[in-house]
Amino acid sequence: MTNKRVQQCAATLMDTFHFMMRIIGAEMRKRPPTALSFHQFRVLKAIQEHRGASLSQVAERLGDSLSAASKLVDSLVEQRFVARSTADHDRRKLALEVTDAGREAMDAVHRQALSLLAEKLASLSSSECAMLDLAMDILRSKLVSIEQSDHRCGI
Repeated sequence: MTNKRVQQCAATLMDTFHFMMRIIGAEMRKRPPTALSFHQFRVLKAIQEHRGASLSQVAERLGDSLSAASKLVDSLVEQRFVARSTADHDRRKLALEVTDAGREAMDAVHRQALSLLAEKLASLSSSECAMLDLAMDILRSKLVSIEQSDHRCGI
């Protein structure tokens, strides 16, 4: 594929991703509230994916400032969705972990988001669903090497 075509494909993907997140966020705000905002959900997901993550790792993963991530994590600790402990490898650092209550809250948001997406995709034909599944499989396979290198770097 030509570089121009790859750039166009990447731009379409980014536009679609941002549009999808905007739609999901707006629709989620219209529904009965869950215990978590969508941004808090993303924080919990980042902590869950990197057990024992530090605050700076969470901020980096989300693309947030350290102070913004700190405020979000503080609120999640107050709600007992996140537990802080001393890191095993460095007693000066804190390690974050999602609690059982945090996992339950994440599951509720996840179910709500899935329900919303299912409603939006209900009019797809079987062949369109198959094409979308294939496209997601291809995308996932191309991105997996990026995520693996992030994990090796401790992100």
